[in-house]
Amino acid sequence: MACKVNNRMQTRTQIVVFVLLLVAASVSAQQPSVAGDSTAHQTIRITGDPAIAALLDRWEGQYRIGHPNVSFENRLTGPASAMAGLYTNVADLAFAGHELLTSESMGFEWIFHYKALPIEVTSGSLDGPSFAPGFFVNAANPLSKLTFAEADALLSCKDSGKTVPTWGDLGLKEEWANAPVHVYSYDPESEVGVFIRRKILANSYKWNCAMKTFGGITGADSAGEPSKQIMQALGEDRYGIGIASSRYAGADVKAIPLAKSDSGPAVTLSAQSITDGQYPLTRPFFVYLNRMPGKSAGDAVSSFLRFVLSREGQQEVVSSGSYLPLSETVARKQLGKLD
Repeated sequence: MACKVNNRMQTRTQIVVFVLLLVAASVSAQQPSVAGDSTAHQTIRITGDPAIAALLDRWEGQYRIGHPNVSFENRLTGPASAMAGLYTNVADLAFAGHELLTSESMGFEWIFHYKALPIEVTSGSLDGPSFAPGFFVNAANPLSKLTFAEADALLSCKDSGKTVPTWGDLGLKEEWANAPVHVYSYDPESEVGVFIRRKILANSYKWNCAMKTFGGITGADSAGEPSKQIMQALGEDRYGIGIASSRYAGADVKAIPLAKSDSGPAVTLSAQSITDGQYPLTRPFFVYLNRMPGKSAGDAVSSFLRFVLSREGQQEVVSSGSYLPLSETVARKQLGKLD
């Protein structure tokens, strides 16, 4: 079976990085800082994903009640330009709903020779922005769980030729044993596709060429049309399995608990399993900052992020209704990064 290898993204990455570095070359590479006299007016400059705009407004409004000398300058023009704001020194914080891609981190590291500091600010969501993707099958399918190894075999085309061509390879018996597996997923170059590639395929670009994909790189990744189309396909395909947001899961499909290993527990996709960090495909929302190792993040930046990670800040996450908060354990861990 031939493999589906994506070279378009690699070429696009090289072009994007080259262009951004030309811009960065003309800008001072000094560490950004908004620290200073606590009585002086300070502005925190922010770039990033507009998906966080409403929640960011809530955080900023609440923070300014106790810090009237701090203002915010938000330029949420998209996740692709978020990191450029940091390494061109026009932003102090960059918000992105994913771990940095190579094209995003490469430019920053070439200039500063260290990595941007990532801070998780939400646990993502169940079915909204930064949704945790789940595996779903037709409601008639008796499959009870799926492991990462099985998911890898379903989605990829390895050099070893390992595939899962029938439901019997996933342990199903009788009429299902010889039935073909039909795989549905997001386009490999979409944000969800990149996340799946990194988490399950060990960053391999060799996708199952028989897999049917939905939504291109500019398609809706926040529980939009691709997930709806995948769920519709599964409802009509007795032998299908797909990756999608739970938003469009109806009575004709069912979610499959996911286990990281054969011996590990199979975790059901839910708001609780995402928040407590048990579900293995959680997609946290991150903020990145330019902090040189061993140096402080700057008084105003650090203070604002400590508010975001506080109980009050995480209550704003709950009240927003779009994202899930961090657990206390994860919030403490993120706070420790600011010390």
